[in-house]
Amino acid sequence: MTEFDAARRAALMEELLGILTGRPVELLPFEEVKEELHLRRFVDRGIEEVPLDRIVGTVGREHDFTRAFLPRRESLRERWGRMTALAEGPEGFPPVELYRVGGVYFVVDGHHRVSVARRMGLDRIEARVREFLAPVALAPDESIEEVVLKGGLADFLEATDLEAEDPGAYRATDLGAHERLLDHVKTHRYYLGIERGRPVEWREAVASWRDGVYRPMVEAIRRSGILEEFPGRTETDLYLFTMDHLHYLRQQYGGGVTAEDAVRDIRAEPGPIRRAGRWLRGRSRRKGPGPAPPG
Repeated sequence: MTEFDAARRAALMEELLGILTGRPVELLPFEEVKEELHLRRFVDRGIEEVPLDRIVGTVGREHDFTRAFLPRRESLRERWGRMTALAEGPEGFPPVELYRVGGVYFVVDGHHRVSVARRMGLDRIEARVREFLAPVALAPDESIEEVVLKGGLADFLEATDLEAEDPGAYRATDLGAHERLLDHVKTHRYYLGIERGRPVEWREAVASWRDGVYRPMVEAIRRSGILEEFPGRTETDLYLFTMDHLHYLRQQYGGGVTAEDAVRDIRAEPGPIRRAGRWLRGRSRRKGPGPAPPG
């Protein structure tokens, strides 16, 4: 068996393990990441020694290699073999060309070189790097869905000018969550204007929603411990579901129902818990509006 054949077999095993474990196998596609994160500005970093395990993306070759840069196609054999011979020769191969976004890298030119270098067990590779300035950090094991979510978070923070007080602030697992959060702010601004009898500035509305709606609901969720019922979900996921449930309760019993009441009702009754599970499972990996939030 040639080294290329062994690499192809390892690629198949990676794909099978990805199915079993849920770990991403596909390379991150740069154009999609660029669009989701609105990447525009870049800085030329020159020649650097780049850790190979942080090269997890590509410009246009996502179907040719796995996330570990193992070859997926028989058509790669000849060039892969030439790069192996070049790497083992006295000169080695020239630097690859990479884009950097956050903490990860995307191959522009040199996919076979990266593949061979990883297969040879090397830790680093010489590369010419251009870094795109990103609003959020990326990790090597993230899927494209997680990148999209980070893009949504970045858009929300930019639109509201809010700061994430901690790494988990405003983080969600629903692809449409941050659009819905923005709708909550807009709706809150509308009702706040009615309450105050005057137009409300955007910054004022954002601060009022954060301090008077979002934070009290999240604090109620924390105190209840209900998040333990939904492993893998976030406080913002539960905020969105609980706000929907609060809206339902207020329609049934009037405006005196509080965030604490909504959380207690979910925790006390099996029906809301089951609905929450179905709601969260159903909304995962898709976009879509939910019921209008209460003011």
